[in-house]
Amino acid sequence: MLWATGYRADLKHLDPLGLRNELGGIAVDGTRVRDEPRVHLIGFGPSASTVGANRAGRGAAREVARRL
Repeated sequence: MLWATGYRADLKHLDPLGLRNELGGIAVDGTRVRDEPRVHLIGFGPSASTVGANRAGRGAAREVARRL
């Protein structure tokens, strides 16, 4: 799942997936959620900028394509 979060992360709808850690955040490696590697958050954390989101989106799409 690739989720383009935008500039204001509103991820409450993802709560059933149990992605949040004990501090309430979601740990990511690049765009991939650490505890659920099938989920990528584009525009979240380190990719939260126009340039970063474009670059992160390309990288996430490539990673997903490799896994398929």
